[in-house]
Amino acid sequence: MMRRAGIAIDTSILKGPLASLFVCATVLAGCDRQDVEEPAVPVPSLKTIEVKPQDAAQVRSLSGTLIVAEETKLSFAVSGKLIDVPLREGSDFKAGQEIARLDPQDFERELASQKSKLDSLKIRLKDAEDTFRRQSTLAASGTVSRAALSRSEAALANARADRQVAEVAVATAEENLRRTTLVAPRDGIVTKLMAKQYEEIATGQPVYEVGRQDAMEVVVLVPEQFVAGLKYGNTVTATIPGLQDAVVKCRIVEIGATAEAGNAFRVRARLDDPTPGARSGMTATVALPIPSLIADRTVFAVPLAAIRFDTTETGPVVGQRATLFVFDASRQVVESREVPVVGMAGNRVFVTDGLKAGDRIVTAGVAFLRDGQKARLWSAAE
Repeated sequence: MMRRAGIAIDTSILKGPLASLFVCATVLAGCDRQDVEEPAVPVPSLKTIEVKPQDAAQVRSLSGTLIVAEETKLSFAVSGKLIDVPLREGSDFKAGQEIARLDPQDFERELASQKSKLDSLKIRLKDAEDTFRRQSTLAASGTVSRAALSRSEAALANARADRQVAEVAVATAEENLRRTTLVAPRDGIVTKLMAKQYEEIATGQPVYEVGRQDAMEVVVLVPEQFVAGLKYGNTVTATIPGLQDAVVKCRIVEIGATAEAGNAFRVRARLDDPTPGARSGMTATVALPIPSLIADRTVFAVPLAAIRFDTTETGPVVGQRATLFVFDASRQVVESREVPVVGMAGNRVFVTDGLKAGDRIVTAGVAFLRDGQKARLWSAAE
């Protein structure tokens, strides 16, 4: 006798294959009633740090880039085929050095043609002078009419004018021939090569971009909160990581009149002294004076890895807002916070507002987090 779901079943009548089929059906029916358990959602473990207020002096650091001072473009004053361009990017040169040449053949032919015309006009002028001299002598004796003398005088004037025009044409042809050689106006260094050998060059088309080798500048984008405290001639300091953190003094030579990205203004500061090894494109961290507007606010330094930048692929921008995540231990969740970026130095980002001392911010994997997501603290045992 077998009971199932409160019903008694006499199994004695079930023999052979029929009994086996009955047992399997009973087992499967029991399995159908078992609850299927949902897989547990994994809770991420997070690396965090506790934030502390920073000394306002640390916020003075802004990341910039070294450039050569007084950059300019050099070009030919005539057009032609570029047959010699010996310098490359990074090459230095001296004032008066020949740094590029155009094919001079057309200019040499033009000069020869103009000289030939001038020679012919000189002969014509001599003939006109001789004729006028004879006519003047004959006119004095009454042998030649005044009209004939006037015609010879006019011919002489025309010959002199034509010779002057020809002399100007020869001088122009000579100058154009000289212009087929590009001469360095001063000592400098090539920052960019802008033309290739055998290329047809138009008048004024740049061949080189050059700058002063003995003077370097650092360019930095300064947020609007900082600009008010800057003046032309102010002395600031710059640290160059690529030169073993060399610290150099600089003098502000330009403050942008118009805001660029993120309401930041372009500021250029010239290094006081030549710095061996400094090259255009190197990173430099500039220390700027902090106006009271920032110095009076609480500032926090957070790792660059803690910042999620949704609007740019290059990283946080001074003057804009960035997103980071704070771990709430009581609720075991993360909260997203938008904070203003007021400065950067290396891999540190300086922010204000949106945080308080003791907050724990997430320092890894922020791209995969969302506001209110469940999480737990990472431990060394994991």
